[in-house]
Amino acid sequence: MANPSVRFEMGDYYWVAERESVGFTGATNLGVVEFLITSEALTQLLDPDRDTLDSETALEVFIEFESDIHRIAQREFVKRLGGEPPILLTAADVEG
Repeated sequence: MANPSVRFEMGDYYWVAERESVGFTGATNLGVVEFLITSEALTQLLDPDRDTLDSETALEVFIEFESDIHRIAQREFVKRLGGEPPILLTAADVEG
């Protein structure tokens, strides 16, 4: 079986206040790629009927759904053919 184009380490995340997102990195054969998942996307994962998340809750949601988020990031990385980092994951990406 072929290696995935991007690999993730569990627990590698941080809050990016100016983007209201959680940042995380993936490793590729060409180096490290940065990803951001918006607080709106994290809200969608937790409860689509909820309005917003504060930074602490957003980080908790990231931890809870980290494996799913990595799968979404892998899919989007392949779909976007890499793209310009950071690769931004939005609510639309977690819905599909």
